[in-house]
Amino acid sequence: MSAIRDADGVAGVEPAFSDRHPPETKFFFSFFGHSRRQQLRHLARLNADLGIELPPPAARIQSLADGRAFYESMARRYVDRLQKKRVAWFGEKTPEHTGHLARIRQMFPRAKIIVLCRDGRDVALSLTKVPWMSSNLYVNFVVWLYYSRIVREALLRAGPNLYFARYEDIVADPEEQLGRMLRFLELPFEPAVARGYGNKEGVPEREYAWKARALEAISTARVGLFQRELGAAQLEVLERLGGSTLQSLGYRLTTDGKAGLPLNLLLSLSLDTVKLVWRLPWQSVLNEFLGRVFSRRSDDALPLSSCPPAPA
Repeated sequence: MSAIRDADGVAGVEPAFSDRHPPETKFFFSFFGHSRRQQLRHLARLNADLGIELPPPAARIQSLADGRAFYESMARRYVDRLQKKRVAWFGEKTPEHTGHLARIRQMFPRAKIIVLCRDGRDVALSLTKVPWMSSNLYVNFVVWLYYSRIVREALLRAGPNLYFARYEDIVADPEEQLGRMLRFLELPFEPAVARGYGNKEGVPEREYAWKARALEAISTARVGLFQRELGAAQLEVLERLGGSTLQSLGYRLTTDGKAGLPLNLLLSLSLDTVKLVWRLPWQSVLNEFLGRVFSRRSDDALPLSSCPPAPA
């Protein structure tokens, strides 16, 4: 849901759009601030996914300075392996990093952040088909609501280095929308960005089952899939749970959003939500929770402003 690009990190001769992007690092979700044992375990995954040999840190990475140095070392090793000579910026996409936006800003104050949003009804439906999420449609929608709230809070505090875009707008007009993103990133437009295909290097083989479409050309085929695969009763529940959030992000409702929620549905939703949270790595959950609590305290002094218009 979010991507970062840092102006202080990997620098080259001049900006150039790379034809490669790294797999999701989950650096802030599964590495930074975790126990040393977990960090060493995740380091093995980073080395395998990125094709690099990053040595184990001498001690647990928990300070902002150490986290930044380690991340930059990881990025440089990846860029060096690709033998790219004109790389000016390093970016990555990890949806779980949405819950760590404040920490990312603290570690990389000049980072440019792109927040991507998709219709929560399509997201909830999609998540029922991946192995690590709940099979309960409504639980997955609640997860989307949680991250959407974080996004809305970020937009209220939006500065010049945050850009918001909707998936539906991008696939409908990729050249226009991606062109705006590149202007935000201060990068030249290249037709291949909108007309090209994904690359296998950004998708580990173990994830092909649910990410294979990322290797295809940009298409509108997945927009509004919920209208074809979900029933009227399911849509009534989803729009009762999050109708106001959907509308605030520009998504139209198919119902009045006022349907009653049966007690047995609420009980099932609560139980299945607890089951999902219980399966999550407890350190990741705690790390995200504490990061948000302390970041809110530091954000209290920030003035609130309306979401800035997208760069034209």
